[in-house]
Amino acid sequence: MRLFTLLSFACILSALSVSAQWRDNVYRNSANEHYWQNRMPDKAYWQQDVAYNINATIHEEDDRVEGQEELTYWNNSPDTLQYVYFHLYQNAFIKGSYLGGLEKLNNTDPGYGEKEAAGLGIVIDNVQVNGTAAKTELDNTIMKVYLATTLKPGGKITIKMGFNTYYDKGQTRRRMKMYDAWGFKHYNGCQWFPKVSVYDRMHGWDTYQHLNKEFYGDYGVYDVTLDFPSNYVVEASGELQNRSEVLPADLREKLDIKNFKDKKWDEAPSTITPYVKGERKKWHFVANNVHDFAFTGDPSYRIGTAYWKGIECVAIVQEPHAAKWQNAPDYITKIIKTFSEDIGMYRYPKIVAADAADGMEYPMLTLDGGAEPGYRGLLVHEIGHNWFYGQVGSNETYRAAMDEGFTQFLTAWGLRRIDGDTILGSKPTKGYRKLFTDPGIVLDKNISNPYTMAALNQNEVPLNTHSDDFHNALNHGGGYGTVYYKTANMLYNLQYVLGDTLFQNALKHYFDQWKFAHPYFEDFRASMIQYTHVDLSWFFDEWFETTKALDYHVGRISKIGGTDSVAIRFRRKGEMQMPIDFTVTAKDGAKYNFYVPNTWFTKQTNATVLPKWYGWGKMNASYTARVAVPGGVKSVQIDTSFRLTDRDEVDNYRRKGLFGCKGAVRATLDGGLNQQYDRRRYRLYVRPDVWWNPIDGIKAGAHVEGDYMFTLYKLDASVWLNTHLLQEDAYLSYRGDGPYKIYAPVHYSFNYASPVSRNYPKLAMQINSRFIDGIWYQRGGFNWMQSDKNLIQGYAQSMWMHDAQAGDYRITPRDFTSTWTRPNTSINLAWTHNYNYMHGAGRYTLSLRAPMLNGNNTPSNYSYAQLESINTNFVKKFEVRTRVFGRYGMGNRFPSESLLYLAGGSPEDLMENKYTRSKGFVPDEWGGISKYDMNHFQQGGGLNLRGYAGYNAPDERNGAVLESYKGRSGAAVNLEIGFENYFPYRPRLFRNWLHVNAYAFADAGIMQLSYFSTSNVYNIVPTNMWSDVRMDAGLGFAFTVKNWGVFEKAKPLTLRIDFPVFVNRTPYSNPQYLAYRYVIGINRAF
Repeated sequence: MRLFTLLSFACILSALSVSAQWRDNVYRNSANEHYWQNRMPDKAYWQQDVAYNINATIHEEDDRVEGQEELTYWNNSPDTLQYVYFHLYQNAFIKGSYLGGLEKLNNTDPGYGEKEAAGLGIVIDNVQVNGTAAKTELDNTIMKVYLATTLKPGGKITIKMGFNTYYDKGQTRRRMKMYDAWGFKHYNGCQWFPKVSVYDRMHGWDTYQHLNKEFYGDYGVYDVTLDFPSNYVVEASGELQNRSEVLPADLREKLDIKNFKDKKWDEAPSTITPYVKGERKKWHFVANNVHDFAFTGDPSYRIGTAYWKGIECVAIVQEPHAAKWQNAPDYITKIIKTFSEDIGMYRYPKIVAADAADGMEYPMLTLDGGAEPGYRGLLVHEIGHNWFYGQVGSNETYRAAMDEGFTQFLTAWGLRRIDGDTILGSKPTKGYRKLFTDPGIVLDKNISNPYTMAALNQNEVPLNTHSDDFHNALNHGGGYGTVYYKTANMLYNLQYVLGDTLFQNALKHYFDQWKFAHPYFEDFRASMIQYTHVDLSWFFDEWFETTKALDYHVGRISKIGGTDSVAIRFRRKGEMQMPIDFTVTAKDGAKYNFYVPNTWFTKQTNATVLPKWYGWGKMNASYTARVAVPGGVKSVQIDTSFRLTDRDEVDNYRRKGLFGCKGAVRATLDGGLNQQYDRRRYRLYVRPDVWWNPIDGIKAGAHVEGDYMFTLYKLDASVWLNTHLLQEDAYLSYRGDGPYKIYAPVHYSFNYASPVSRNYPKLAMQINSRFIDGIWYQRGGFNWMQSDKNLIQGYAQSMWMHDAQAGDYRITPRDFTSTWTRPNTSINLAWTHNYNYMHGAGRYTLSLRAPMLNGNNTPSNYSYAQLESINTNFVKKFEVRTRVFGRYGMGNRFPSESLLYLAGGSPEDLMENKYTRSKGFVPDEWGGISKYDMNHFQQGGGLNLRGYAGYNAPDERNGAVLESYKGRSGAAVNLEIGFENYFPYRPRLFRNWLHVNAYAFADAGIMQLSYFSTSNVYNIVPTNMWSDVRMDAGLGFAFTVKNWGVFEKAKPLTLRIDFPVFVNRTPYSNPQYLAYRYVIGINRAF
């Protein structure tokens, strides 16, 4: 009996002890249904627990957060810990940081603010562990705290410290931002406190330096008090504990956004609570089951609230923006409702969307911006993060796809469920743009288009990549978009594989299994496979670990003799395998749906199931489907739902007949708006095209352009009828002659470029053919985009004048000498390298040209090597542009149009600009070359010595006069220093469409001299002698029409006027070194 009593007493004590263990706080509590130990994802799982108590004061005088932090940390791991680590995220933005080093590697100036330059990010003071001062070690954003006594499994410690976190205004984007709010400061508090690093079952301590990418934190409870000036309105993660004190009912009523529904956008806010220096409010928040805490504060904030199933849905907006946030509270409830029903119930008591000039997510708080309806996608995305990031707390620093990609999937899902398949507000409701704008498709814009572009151009990175390891790039560069768009496409393609119902139930299971825990890719993969009982290893392997392409093709459609069946040939052109849904449309309009599985698994479908297509890569790359289609086949299309993210949808559609892909092409009238991305079809735009020159008069024709996703099958073609309307008298036909006896009736231009193979998208073939303004031009070759900085081109080209009358079109008629019997044919190789450096950027181009197939009548033997380097630098407000140029040529028989010209571009160069390829826009008297003085037309190119335009530039050697206005070889240096930024005034009438550049310039160069006839300066014989150095200098102005209103595709037009008031080699008739001179040109000189 005594033994029984003792045992019973021991059991009671044990039970009490266990009960006490689960009542440490509101988080570590047996009553907390979301605490991980009450619902472990798997039997071996563990994670650490945290409880933060933070008291912080936001000092508006010096933009600083001063705080005291007490952290209780529980070690639930099986390991004994000798130290702990903390993230000091704001130290990433100070001088000498790892992020600063990465920025320098990317030739980006961090542009530190005063505090950042002084090393003030998060400054820690007096770290204590269990009441005893602790040794610490700091490495930029990571602080190591040594424990005097080891932390055993099951044990806990208390760490206290003081800290100061500094706001600043450096150039690097900081989520912890501060900006002007109509005379006061707006503060966002993000990653603002010392945050303990995660110690997890997969990797141990998370000690990655913060490089301005992602975050990771332990779940627990945050008890935070924020001390603000009394006029501030504050929101934060967690529930407000002292609402009656800081936000009493009468104040809340005054702050309601409905009071400001008629407020003009960006009109100064009213004053509801005046600022009184020294008057403060303490806002007390408690956030449970969270792994981070953020806040936002602004005197101009106004509040709107709605509820769904007891969840407080808050919109907090700056008063000057309130009129366009009136629907925000209700829209937030729709988002919460949608994801709660479709993914899993929202388990936090509130959600806030704040007008905070950002796009960032925190538990229960999102920092947003914009206005109705454009902000809907942002709200859906950031609030959606409270499912994948907030409630499912993956290690996003290690694999950002786990939160950003899943949330991008939710973005499209939520928008489609709430607003429908098209993006609200994406199609103008009135005006010109309405006629030529298609509504945006949610699935394509938010998910499919960006990924298709990346896949087509091989700019992907495997999803299983660390967030900091995207080609050493900053922010979202280096293929970081893969994190968002490939992951979202992966999930939609998984839905395509499993079927709608099974996929959604499996995703719900994953969310429920891993909410308030820390899953990795392996856990998601296992969760989906375990729930569905489907082997999806092949799917996850190719989507997570590779950059294999998804690319199917509908091939030949053949009737099977003696039956009403057809054989449809499919081909897998990419390495990625997938099951195939396809639809056959019969000639009578009836539709027949078929499903081809790729494994033994068959999804739930109403389609006819065909034999499986087993294979991947080159194995079984083709498949023939034999299907019965009474009445005959009109067309076949793969995946009419467009979830299958094929990199080329054009060949996913086929119809019988000569034009097999007709249904995959959409031709529309071109209204001059920018082309829209459309992964579903090839877009072809057609418009009238009208031009004029004095020889042909009005050239009336049509222009067509098209491409697939700005990458494949790029076409640009025009044809014109030369009407002779408004033809100048000098070019009229003689009486009795036909109207086109002298000049051709039709001109055309045809340009085509496309990758040689979808597997080699960086290597494109290019074909150009044109007959314009008396000149025939043919070109064919290849362009290899070796990297984003290097372009290599190899091509052959040929040009010649149509006949003797072709010279009538030329600004300088006698400087174009090639004819059809002696064409200017060459083979060319060019390498262009682009580069960036601190405060500037540049490029250099190395070109080689050699003659080929130039006819038998004294063919050209002119060849050259050429180097051009152009740089743009910024020195304070000065824009410094430099050009270094050199060409070394060989040969003694050459096409004059391709020679090097002293003052500017050659006739070959002039043919590439529609304003200079013929007469009409340049006065006739400005053309030609003079032995006596300069002229007034100068087009950029050549040696660019603009002060010598139209002058034959003679030099005397050994008693002979030679000229240098053109030649085989030469070199030059050009300089422009722009100073318009020192005159910031921009008249309102012009500021949106006209930009004026003002600059000082100087040019210097030498040219290889040539003999010439005193009666004909155009015919030259090269020598090996060099000219004197010629120089010019002066002031210039460039007037650029930046845009043409609704005609978005119209290119900017620059009209330039330069005043070369100084030349060091004066002409015969104007011997003054300093004199008034001017030249006019189209576009900048370089």
